[in-house]
Amino acid sequence: MNNYARKIILLFFLFLTCILILSGCSHYKRDEAAEWFKENVVDETIAVSRDYTERKSEEGYTDRVWSAHLKDKPEIEFELISHPTYNLFMDYTMETTYHLEMGKYYLDHYLEEYPGSLDGLDIRESNHQHMLDISGIYDTHGEIRELCSELNCLEDYIARQEFPCSVEYSLAYREPLTFLNTSAPHGTAYRDTYVFETDNTESLEQSALKAFATYAATYRLATDQFTPEQLRDAVNANGNYRFTITRTDGTELCYPGLLLRYSDSMTFGCLYEVLSREGTYDVTGSPEEFTFTSAGGRTCSFSYFYHAPSESWSEDSGYHTKEVYYYIEDGTQIPLTETPFIDNELFTELTGSTFRTINT
Repeated sequence: MNNYARKIILLFFLFLTCILILSGCSHYKRDEAAEWFKENVVDETIAVSRDYTERKSEEGYTDRVWSAHLKDKPEIEFELISHPTYNLFMDYTMETTYHLEMGKYYLDHYLEEYPGSLDGLDIRESNHQHMLDISGIYDTHGEIRELCSELNCLEDYIARQEFPCSVEYSLAYREPLTFLNTSAPHGTAYRDTYVFETDNTESLEQSALKAFATYAATYRLATDQFTPEQLRDAVNANGNYRFTITRTDGTELCYPGLLLRYSDSMTFGCLYEVLSREGTYDVTGSPEEFTFTSAGGRTCSFSYFYHAPSESWSEDSGYHTKEVYYYIEDGTQIPLTETPFIDNELFTELTGSTFRTINT
């Protein structure tokens, strides 16, 4: 083996050693878990169980779990969790259910003092971390402020308590025409307009308003709830989804007030606007429901109301039924997906043209 090969092997093992040193090599110990809590969660003395239990994580690794409580709050028990993760090497991180259990405690006392104050809101564990998620669904622009006002009262109450506690707040528009399968778990989080913030209802309100305006501009629905300036701002804030249309003769058209849903998908409402503004199609109706004559001379109808049950199969749930959209072509229903989008291939089939985002 020559000197060059030896150097390469030596450098590799040095690199490997550095990675192992920088990454956690084993589970946290009991005193290390307690110290992590004081440094990263709450700088308070805690009592930690002498022994830990082992529990399989969702990833299939084995967590070490201690029960603990604040020295001055023994009635609220939470967990300290040493959690293995694997990327290139095994690493170990700490988690805690402190915010979740403390949040439940504060919430119970809040509702005792202010019964009914959170009626209509959904309360569950956050998808993102171990804390409460309190979420609401709104139907109008004005309801965003009303919901945030209710959440702000809870936020202020928690801020006045002796020990800090983080709570996640989330909002979403009901999306009555575009969110079909409402039985999905955590339905709020699956909506296009879903936004969340931790301990900041003022920021939540601003995020929800922007998300709703973006939804209106993208789907061309509920646009009457916004001023032209607000819709324009939503389009400008999502410039990566502005697009051009290229006709078969090479002519390129740009519609600066419209957005794609994804770089390869256009909503039904956006299709209506493109056909109407293009000027060569016989289009009747509105963004919600419209009919036109395609480039091939076929009569096509699209509508956010056009959906029907369809049976499908997946490894997780086996055969199951879900709602999917369709469009009508010369009287025949053509199934699409559970989202009201069309891709470039279907757009070309209908119009002879193509679309692409401006920055591609």
